[in-house]
Amino acid sequence: MPEHTELEIDSVISRQNVAKEGWTTYYVDGTNGNDANNGLRWETAFKTIQHAVDVAESWGKIYIRSGTYAENVAVEKNNIVLIGEFRDSVIIQPSSGNAVSITGNNCSINSLFPKAPHPEDWCVYITGDNAKLSNIKIDGVSESGGILVDGSDQLTIRHVFASNSNILEGIKLTGTSSHIEVSYNILNLTYAAGVGYVMYLDDISKSKIFENDIGALTNGWGLFVSNNASDLTIFHNNFISNKTQAENYGTNISFFENYFNDHSNVDNGFGIATEPYSITGGTDSRPVVCRNGWLGLGIGGNTIKSVPVAGTYTHPNDTTEHDVLEFSAATQDIHISLDVSALTQPVEIREYEKIDGTNYRQISLKTYPDDFDTGTDAITIFFKQKNSDYKVTLKSVTNEGASRDIPYRYRTDGKV
Repeated sequence: MPEHTELEIDSVISRQNVAKEGWTTYYVDGTNGNDANNGLRWETAFKTIQHAVDVAESWGKIYIRSGTYAENVAVEKNNIVLIGEFRDSVIIQPSSGNAVSITGNNCSINSLFPKAPHPEDWCVYITGDNAKLSNIKIDGVSESGGILVDGSDQLTIRHVFASNSNILEGIKLTGTSSHIEVSYNILNLTYAAGVGYVMYLDDISKSKIFENDIGALTNGWGLFVSNNASDLTIFHNNFISNKTQAENYGTNISFFENYFNDHSNVDNGFGIATEPYSITGGTDSRPVVCRNGWLGLGIGGNTIKSVPVAGTYTHPNDTTEHDVLEFSAATQDIHISLDVSALTQPVEIREYEKIDGTNYRQISLKTYPDDFDTGTDAITIFFKQKNSDYKVTLKSVTNEGASRDIPYRYRTDGKV
């Protein structure tokens, strides 16, 4: 009976696993591997990524050890997963052409650093559907591109990182693509030789762009939306130091709660700028006043549904407790800001919740300024709605000497 080599035994085991579990796992080690191996263990790893992709059937998972891989990786099969050891150290840098091309469906790449070698080459080029990109670093030579999506649907691009990258276009979506999510990416481009784009949304529809850092092209666009684009929601992004932060020629494009570092960013008391941010072809009517400022807008998953209401309460010159604001159960979560800078004497601030048709119970008591940080001029109050009525009262400990005007703002939140 003939003896079997270790490689032949591993191949048999692999085929059995495929039949049983429907997937294969291969390993690539650019330093110690050999494409003559079977690639089934680190000890018998392949040397090149492309060989592993060629050998793998659909439902193949490929682990890649740190190293520089001078090759063009073309993923043409479906359900192929590439996973690098560390994002910054699994470098894919061919001599020409796109570093990674994905034409198969349901493929994903994770923890890789593809570099575009020449102008008009791309770090990642995608035409397949249902692809997922995560934890990817991109870079290249001048006038090369980052990620190009051309005619794909149901795509996710997350945690892409470009630090002082010299590429011409960071992420470009085109080719009648749709249902794309671009989120949680940090794109800091420094291309200065000509006009560039951090994000170019061309022939793209029904997609979301959110939670991205978009900058800092001093000679280009942070985000450009062409007239081929439609039905896009662009929210919760930081636009930093681009010559043109955003420009829109698309149809049904919604901007809201983004941060623009060149805006006046005067706070309305709730983290929203008092003025909208003007964009060619539209506006962000609710820009936040600080970087990542949307994180403080909602509590417990809430999103602002109302615009702030402003007014002034005149506090009398006495030591009686007075109602300042009352809210009915019809409202939802309530955020209140009281400007108490005009007060000269200690004042007790009480919050009440209604417990029946006529009676309230006190739920908090603080004295201004003793219970607040030094220099506090605005008191923030939050009521978590429990289908109750609420009110806020003020009571001076001693006479103010004159009535005092106290400006206030409040808004209500509702769950999405």
